[in-house]
Amino acid sequence: MINPISGPAFSASLPFCWQAQDGGVHDCGSDEWEAIRYLLVLADFEQNSESIELAQARQDLLLLWLARSQTMQLPAAQALTVGLSRLAWQTCTAPQLGEQGLIRLAFSTRFPLVLGIQARICAVQPDEQGALCVAELIFNSPQLQDQFEQTVFRYHRRAIQLAKQTQP
Repeated sequence: MINPISGPAFSASLPFCWQAQDGGVHDCGSDEWEAIRYLLVLADFEQNSESIELAQARQDLLLLWLARSQTMQLPAAQALTVGLSRLAWQTCTAPQLGEQGLIRLAFSTRFPLVLGIQARICAVQPDEQGALCVAELIFNSPQLQDQFEQTVFRYHRRAIQLAKQTQP
């Protein structure tokens, strides 16, 4: 069994799908600016903090979501392990090692937005259910990478807190 993720990570069932690169242009689900705003707003809603930048981001995002409200479709929820730079999932039909594609992921069903992040399959471990796949995330924007890492770290800390609370 491979260790799919090192460093801060969390496991959850989230809307997710792997979209193999077919040489065409991908609909990422969101552009970088929108994804950065989404992660800022999601953090704000989860932490109940307030700032001018977050208030502006919320307003920007609400206007975008209003325009899209009739067309937002989330992928099916799937068990994932999400790290700072990698994502692992179980699949029946494994992609090829080295295959490039797109991770389509939503961190919240309450405030849904499908993030589209380019990725490369860096490990495939066959098992009884199919295969454990690991994808290395490819960020084209340092700001998006920073917001994604902050989100993962926040969920990682929350998972540790929940584990401590459930221990006798």
